[in-house]
Amino acid sequence: MKKLFLLLIIQFFAISTIILAQDFEVAPIQLNFRIEPGGTESRTVTVKNHGNRKESITLTKRDFLVHRNGNREVLPAGSIENSISDWATVNPSFLELQPNEEKEIQVTFQAPVDDDHPAKWGILSFASAVERTAYTADKDVESGIFLSGRIDIFLTYNPPTDQDPNVVISNLREISPKEDGRRVFAVDIDNIGSTLARSEIFLIASSLETDVEKKFETQRITAYPRSSRKVELILPDVLEKGKYSLAAILDYGSRTELKGTQITIEVD
Repeated sequence: MKKLFLLLIIQFFAISTIILAQDFEVAPIQLNFRIEPGGTESRTVTVKNHGNRKESITLTKRDFLVHRNGNREVLPAGSIENSISDWATVNPSFLELQPNEEKEIQVTFQAPVDDDHPAKWGILSFASAVERTAYTADKDVESGIFLSGRIDIFLTYNPPTDQDPNVVISNLREISPKEDGRRVFAVDIDNIGSTLARSEIFLIASSLETDVEKKFETQRITAYPRSSRKVELILPDVLEKGKYSLAAILDYGSRTELKGTQITIEVD
């Protein structure tokens, strides 16, 4: 397992299976629930103290939004219609760990029934709580605790369904001039369905003169229900001079088709 040792606050977009902040570790960093409506499922998360002093950790549920530019905004629990906070319970919500001690928490999800927003997502924050003295406590802090290091892990729920996700890709365009031998393009991704769609997007350049085709690096995203997003794609400087049909292809887990949008470009 890959371990990331960071001294500052850890952002929840890491791709490893274990994250460390300050002197404690959390694993795994993502819990994906996929059960029938009305069902219940529990998962275990392990927290370990690697430090040489006692560590107190508070657990807090939060929401997040993904904006059109791809930036994530963390919000209080219950802020969005697809919030997982009311459907997920955490036990316990506070931990005390001695040096090198390891404990487990249980995250239990109750899948909603007849919900207009069936897919759910959110964050579970693990924050190091350090006791303050009266001298250092801020006047606007009611208790003697402040939060320093924090780890955020993903919680998601996607209901089982016989229907394919409904995601659209469109409007392939160049958004910047050549820079360092690269050209930058963008597409619009619209999830008009009600479920999460984990998607792959990539560029294919086909020469209009030789019919030679080249596929470029795949970018992976999650398309959230009833949302739109702009995704940027890089075209490396590896093509010979000439005219090309450039296609952006979307693979979003459909059992029947890929979707795409294309334009004609010229390489000097």
